[in-house]
Amino acid sequence: MVTVDEYFHDLMKKILNSYDIIKNLEDTKDDFFILDVELTKINGLLRVLLRKLEEFSDKNPEFSKLQKKIQNYFENHYFIGELEKIKETYSEDPLRIKHIRNSIVDSLQDDKMISRIFEIAKDLK
Repeated sequence: MVTVDEYFHDLMKKILNSYDIIKNLEDTKDDFFILDVELTKINGLLRVLLRKLEEFSDKNPEFSKLQKKIQNYFENHYFIGELEKIKETYSEDPLRIKHIRNSIVDSLQDDKMISRIFEIAKDLK
């Protein structure tokens, strides 16, 4: 049986793995499509994590802090529209791809959200 800590650790590791993939991409057309897939994964996993953090907020005081950071991310950073526009028009332009990739990485680092996920995952291990 998987414990709550193991579940959260696994969820956070998946987010961190996708983040690392995005961070280390080059700015080619093929990498743009990988960026799109990995960001979709991250957003889905963050939504699951947000729901579970609400459910288990009394288990760990760090959960409520992370919950606020994730809510802030969804309120202030939404790249799906931009990715669709770039996909249609600029998917061959490495500078546009680099700019959107850097914006995505910065948004995940905003308010130290990805750092907090890393720290909590490390503590749960």
